[in-house]
Amino acid sequence: MKTEDKFYYIGEASRMLEVPAHIIRFWEKEFSDISPLRDQRGHRIYRKGDIEKLHRIKLLVYSDGYKIKGAKKRMRDKAPAGTEKHVEKIFRDILKDIQEIKKCLQ
Repeated sequence: MKTEDKFYYIGEASRMLEVPAHIIRFWEKEFSDISPLRDQRGHRIYRKGDIEKLHRIKLLVYSDGYKIKGAKKRMRDKAPAGTEKHVEKIFRDILKDIQEIKKCLQ
């Protein structure tokens, strides 16, 4: 079975994301693009895409400090969580390189 074909029950998703299952259920209610399938017994089944979206929500809320409303807005954006910090670091590194080059030229 390919990774993209794999399905996960909420307990597996909870362990993978390292968040309690009730948080995943809460996010499912708050974020309309999280819509797991259901098995014959009604248990949630998450696909790889669902897990990726949940991981992005986790980063927005826990790492970047967004509230749910802000995280919803960011989820509508296409840039992944943490992109601004990454770009900022690149610019700092470039600025540092430029300053070193200026010193060498003087």
